Amino acid sequence: MKEFSTAQIRNVALISHHGVGKTSLAEAMLFNAKATNRLGRIADGTTLLDYAADEVQRQITINLGLAQFEWAGHKVNLVDTPGYPDFVGDVHSALRVCDSAILLIRAASGVEVGTEVVWETIRQERTPTLVVVNMMDKEHADFSGAVRSLHDRLGLNAVPVQLPIGQAEEFHGIVDLIEQKAWSFSGRGMEEKSQEIPVPDDLKAAVSEARSRLLEEAATGDEELMNKFLESGELGVAEIRHGLCERVVQGDLAPVFCCSAFHNQGVKEVLDEVVDILPSPLDVRASGGKANGSEVTCKPEAGEPAAALVFKTLSEQHLGDLSLLRLYSGRLEPGKELLNVTRNRAEKIGTLYNLVGKERMDCKSVVAGDLAAAVKLKETHTGDTLADKARPVLLPPPPFPDPVTAECIRPKSKGDEEKMAAGLNRLHEEDPTLRRSYEPSTKETLVSGMGDLQLEVMVDRLKKRFGVEVVLTRPHVPYRETIRGKAQGEYRHKKQTGGRGQFGEVHLRLEPLKQGEGFRFLDEVKGGVVPNQYIPAVEKGIIAGMERGPLAGYPVVDIAAALFFGKYHDVDSSEMAFKIAAETCFHQVMLDARPVLLEPIDQIEVRVPEEYLGDVMGDLSSRRGKILGTESDGHYQVIRALAPAAEIYKYATHLRSLTQGRGMHSARFYHYEEVPREIAEKVIAAARAEKEAGANAS
Repeated sequence: MKEFSTAQIRNVALISHHGVGKTSLAEAMLFNAKATNRLGRIADGTTLLDYAADEVQRQITINLGLAQFEWAGHKVNLVDTPGYPDFVGDVHSALRVCDSAILLIRAASGVEVGTEVVWETIRQERTPTLVVVNMMDKEHADFSGAVRSLHDRLGLNAVPVQLPIGQAEEFHGIVDLIEQKAWSFSGRGMEEKSQEIPVPDDLKAAVSEARSRLLEEAATGDEELMNKFLESGELGVAEIRHGLCERVVQGDLAPVFCCSAFHNQGVKEVLDEVVDILPSPLDVRASGGKANGSEVTCKPEAGEPAAALVFKTLSEQHLGDLSLLRLYSGRLEPGKELLNVTRNRAEKIGTLYNLVGKERMDCKSVVAGDLAAAVKLKETHTGDTLADKARPVLLPPPPFPDPVTAECIRPKSKGDEEKMAAGLNRLHEEDPTLRRSYEPSTKETLVSGMGDLQLEVMVDRLKKRFGVEVVLTRPHVPYRETIRGKAQGEYRHKKQTGGRGQFGEVHLRLEPLKQGEGFRFLDEVKGGVVPNQYIPAVEKGIIAGMERGPLAGYPVVDIAAALFFGKYHDVDSSEMAFKIAAETCFHQVMLDARPVLLEPIDQIEVRVPEEYLGDVMGDLSSRRGKILGTESDGHYQVIRALAPAAEIYKYATHLRSLTQGRGMHSARFYHYEEVPREIAEKVIAAARAEKEAGANAS
């Protein structure tokens, strides 16, 4: 591929609800641009972008895909993203590095559940957007209804730039409102052809009305254009496109197109406007970062020091890891050494590629604003910044959302723990929303993500790619134990075995501390009744006792323990004897100090359409949730609440069911609270039964 200037580059993300045809549109664009000689089909498993085995099997996009091709003297970097909300991390990655987005909607359905979800991400990133109404050939296709849904459900200023000629089975052409030309389609797929025809008589009134509005919207983007439009009532073709580009970049207008991506009808016309209306890296706000504590702007110029962000890692079986990066400033060539600013390590750039899905082409150099793939970066991971040592700027990584569901994971075969951990680390590299953690109180490895489908795919990939089969189960809640009262007691550890015995006697007093204060040990021994060399052993014994409390075996927190008396034996006393005595005494005294069970409480934020507000609030209350408040956000309501972690297991799945997929939530640990008595009794009984079952099994 030849080299293009920054002004000739278009970085475009394909975004939509799942199943609306993003990959089909990308395949049609690649075919029209002669980047491939065939039109890949999802059902046949022949697409260039969905090439992973599980993507072919499931017939969905799971991984972000990059397709780079030439069209009308420009380089288009098309980033195809997954539509399922479980893989929303790749949507954030794409929008972090793309200067614009194509939002696809279905002609028969308009805005759908997933459209609202991805639009929220587009809105947060303030990404200039173009809308394509796809599947115009399908039954019940309604272009006007789809455009209205953009206004009504997204609040989007959607302005048609094309009108369809016919709909559903009668869809056979489009009218270009900018150039006032009509095009008729003949043939489908690889045989598709279009020819210019007069604007149909039955569309002339609609075309005139739509074009008038288009001119008004375009003129608003520039003061000179507005003055000309007010004087003459007309604008030239180039002026209309310039005005539309200005409005798109400002984020207050989205031009709307129509096509049938599967049949390759109207796709060339969309491509023409991608390069004419959507912005280049020079047209959008330059990316900023920090270098040596100061704010730095990375201008997309070749003379600037190099600065690049790795936004995705792809694992190729025979090639290793491919690091997809965007160069924000400077120039990049193979062999150049940069600094990984995120990790403060040197990184030498090896081979660079342009990608068309699974196909790779050597890239001799990368100009500012362009995307590329680097091979086998040893020290670099997703979200890392690579920069010139002369200006070690740190760029903000993609804002990946926090996981919303978690499961306990363990290998089916003992001894596969290391293989499982290595596999999970690699999968986290590819999708940072998939995370692994360890809960020491329950001794469980947890895997968390954005939904059940993501975890299902993870299990499948661990088996097929890393040769380890795993089991997912409900994780134990990491309860804690503490006390609400004061108590004191004593315990003597005495054991005689024929030779030297064991002897240690301790007298302890326990009292509660404020939440979060942890543990405090007080040495109140007087008169040497416990020699100084044994006092640290007493503290160690108490700490050991706190690891598994006497109620249900959970860690003990927020407690003060004082050693105020004891006895020792000149021969039989030892550190071990006092440690054992202290641990046993601690458990006995704690049971007299009004012990209670604590549970983790999550701070939860739920975003739902207004019509589901009552149902969701009622459901949260039934889960022992405490509603803190609500606030409006357009057509949505945001609920803030506190809820026990034990009650929101698989809440993401339940919320989608309750709101027909339109509800979203985030949750994070807030604090610990006392468990209600009747629930605590059940938890304690279950823990003791599980302990007994384990003892019997061993």
